[in-house]
Amino acid sequence: MPSIKVNICIFASGNGTNAMNLIHESKKYDHIKVAGLLCDNPGAAILEKIRPFDIPAFVVPFKNNKCSHEKDIVNLLSDLSIHWIFLAGYMRILSANFINQFKLSSDRSRIINIHPSLLPAFKGKNAYQQAFDAGVTKSGITVHLVDSGIDSGEVILQKEFLRLHTDTFADFKNRGMQLEYLLYPQVFKLITHNSIDFDKENLYD
Repeated sequence: MPSIKVNICIFASGNGTNAMNLIHESKKYDHIKVAGLLCDNPGAAILEKIRPFDIPAFVVPFKNNKCSHEKDIVNLLSDLSIHWIFLAGYMRILSANFINQFKLSSDRSRIINIHPSLLPAFKGKNAYQQAFDAGVTKSGITVHLVDSGIDSGEVILQKEFLRLHTDTFADFKNRGMQLEYLLYPQVFKLITHNSIDFDKENLYD
């Protein structure tokens, strides 16, 4: 187990249901600290939701230039000693340059994402809708490391859920979202036991 606080930063753009779930779960771990929340949307509901918590909120609106936007984010995070970034409804694709600044090793990042499908199936936007329209009998949730591709990074956790023959799209999506809330916080257990950090044992030193 790490001997010091493991600092995480959550990136979110909207309502922040997964972000809030991670924040609540982090309270169960003495050594895990949500050191900040990064948001690109000044009107995002998550910014109001975290007000009762002692978590700094960093709002960095996008101004038509990905390079300068990501540079501003890196500058903000530089003083926080962030070990892991958790994407929780963050609606921007991170550049390879940004990802390369948060690496465990030459080929593995310290950025984690949750995606509502059984990757590699149904990558990209609207994955619930893609899966439902395809008539799948089961779908799932995948937690993965972020790389420079679209939802193509190394899988950390993956779990299935069934589609019932009576399901509306809302039923199907809701079942998936409930699984999201169960699965994503399990990453904290992997961090606690150093089970993701295969390549750099002294990450927290």
